Amino acid sequence: MGELVFVGLGLHDERDLTLRALEELRSCDEVLAEQYTSRWGEGAMGRLSATLGQKIVQLSREEVEGEARILSALEAHARVALLVVGEPFAATTHVALRLAVERHGHRWSLVHNASILTAAASLAGLSHYRFGRTVSLPRPTADYRPTSPYEAILANRRAGAHSLVLLDLNPTAGSYLRADEALKVLGAIEDERKEGVLPPEREVVVVARAGGPDATVTVGPRRVLERKDFGPPLHCLIVPAPSLHFVEEEALRGRRVDAATS
Repeated sequence: MGELVFVGLGLHDERDLTLRALEELRSCDEVLAEQYTSRWGEGAMGRLSATLGQKIVQLSREEVEGEARILSALEAHARVALLVVGEPFAATTHVALRLAVERHGHRWSLVHNASILTAAASLAGLSHYRFGRTVSLPRPTADYRPTSPYEAILANRRAGAHSLVLLDLNPTAGSYLRADEALKVLGAIEDERKEGVLPPEREVVVVARAGGPDATVTVGPRRVLERKDFGPPLHCLIVPAPSLHFVEEEALRGRRVDAATS
């Protein structure tokens, strides 16, 4: 029976890998990777492959969720690595894969790394302990515009909690929901519901390219930020709690846009 090593890649590129991760990868017979739950920097996977001197096999979403491709690799090899952007078990998909590995009599191990679930709060200077349920915002279509993300933010605000809002992405298609688009989507729901989640003057935090050297944090009213260009993806939003701790307030102060001139 084989061992599946879940290796967290961190948020930006191959320089985020830990020394332990490199040691584990060099001991594996096959290295697999998925980038549909998030994405690494341009060219990073190729550079890692060159460093390892080993081919990295990119899996499709169907191959990861279908599990058969990975289970067959475990039947053929003693140790197989699965590279996952961020922290591997932050996504339910990978926990389900872990359980499938166990059911088939294989072993698994884990190498941790940074996740957007903690990085966004850290960059913004907001307390990790004050975040409520994480919200995922899909790209709306003519036939599909769920209001559940709005409702989750509303529930968090009523509980006095911050909301981290992760934005829809499809790396295979090169499609990434931008922060300005996301704010317009939530603003349209606010215009209909009028429950005070994101009125035009509500302050929002936009975190762009967390983990990279060009990461930015911008704070301002929704009406202002939905007109701004935050540069290349990945983006996420934080809707702060109704009240801030004085340390949080000071951390955000220098990131605020001048709403009067925007």
